[in-house]
Amino acid sequence: MNTYVIDGERMPDRAAAHAELARALHLPPHYGANLDALWDEISCMRAEVTLAHPAAMLNALGAYGCKLLQTMFEATGKNDGFRFHIAE
Repeated sequence: MNTYVIDGERMPDRAAAHAELARALHLPPHYGANLDALWDEISCMRAEVTLAHPAAMLNALGAYGCKLLQTMFEATGKNDGFRFHIAE
């Protein structure tokens, strides 16, 4: 299983958030940079993913950051090969 770390400090806005997700998770060039596209990628991914600096991401993205977290946590419930953690 691959292990990835997403850096919340590299997510000051939506575009940067999706760029960081693409970088950290090694998403393909055709990644659509939205939550539906993220779901499509992580729902079949075998990986352990940790979000570092979650407060920075949530402060910058607000409600969108909460939706992003919800997407990640929902994937853990649908995909046995995907694990998501928040660093403390």
